[in-house]
Formats: sequence, C-alpha cells, structure tokens
Amino acid sequence: DKLVTGVQTCALPILAPLSTKSIDGNLPDDVPITIGIDQSLTGFALCALSLDDLTKHHTWVYKSPYMGVERLADIRQWLTDTFNYLSEKHHIEDVAMEETVLASYSALKMGELASVVKLTIYDFFDDERRFPMRVPPMTLKKFASGKGNAKKQEMLLQIFKRWGIEFNDDNAADAYALARLTSKTYVNEMEAEIAKKMSDPKYRDEPHL
Repeated sequence: DKLVTGVQTCALPILAPLSTKSIDGNLPDDVPITIGIDQSLTGFALCALSLDDLTKHHTWVYKSPYMGVERLADIRQWLTDTFNYLSEKHHIEDVAMEETVLASYSALKMGELASVVKLTIYDFFDDERRFPMRVPPMTLKKFASGKGNAKKQEMLLQIFKRWGIEFNDDNAADAYALARLTSKTYVNEMEAEIAKKMSDPKYRDEPHL
C-alpha cells in the first residue's frame, strides 16, 4: 500500500490538497472492469476490478480535506474524475455501492453522501449502469466473510483467506468485495446465493424518465 499526500495518483487531475491511498493490484489496461464503492466521509474507497482476473484490481481510498457541503462537492469531483480516468482505459461493466444504514448515528450525513454518489453515477452514465447495485452492509459482510456481523479485522482476514487479496484498510477491502459481488464469478455456493439475491430489482433504482 502506498500513501500519497498532496499529489493525486495515477494521472488523475489535482483538484485540491488531498490525501489518497493508492493500492496497485496490477490492473492491466484494456480489460473490462466492475467498480465497487465503499462510501465514507473519512475514507471514501473505490475499487476497479478486472473481470478477466479477479486478483487484478486498483483500489483508492480518498480522504477529503474539507468539511460539510464542500466535502460533498470535493468527493463528487474526485469520483467524477476517477470515472473519467477509468473509462479511458477500460469498459466499466457495472457499479456496486454499499447501502446506507438508516439506524446509524451518522445516518443523515451518510444519506447526504449516498445521494451525491448516486447522482454522480447517474450523471456519468447514460444506460443501465447509472443505477448501481445497492448492497446492505450485513449482506456485504456475509458475502465476504460468511458472517453478517463480521468485524473489520475478520473481513480483512477472510478476504485474504478466501480470495488471496491482502488489504490493511477496511474501506478498501469493502470496496473490493463490492466489486467482486457484481463479477458473476464465485468460489462457493454461498457467494452465488447472495449474488442471486442481489440480482433482485429492488436492490437498484428503476428508470422512470
């Protein structure tokens, strides 16, 4: 893992002073990818995962230097630029994002962030990809670790044991698992069953325009 302060990695535009962790999993150019987004105000993670080889990825964890509405605008710009960067090198097949927990203490602020993420995705794409898969946190935990109540360290360990991918950042690990959930490639029946459940249209917004 590499922590870069003050410089945007991977040729993305420098928009503001920032801190981005770039985790290079040897993602080759010109391969179809799926994207997982673990939305967080303090460590916004995005994973681009090769559909040709699920061990190949590039994952970023972005920490905005701003607060309030400026942070939301900054994250929106970073996400748009990252989409632009990836779409120049890859065909983005699908996007998955973690759903907001309404009962949490920070539900209001996380709801604001979720809206920003959804609108950014909606504006960037012009087809069915503008409606990302919305994955409940407990479902993601079960998919990645086998337990819906797994702790952060359990998630990191199980992702390494099951898929052979090592992370030391739980946001990055969650983003990888989200991307993997949309890959349509699974190592056991439990993963396949969860993926089948998540194919229900209720886990995506539906077009009405």
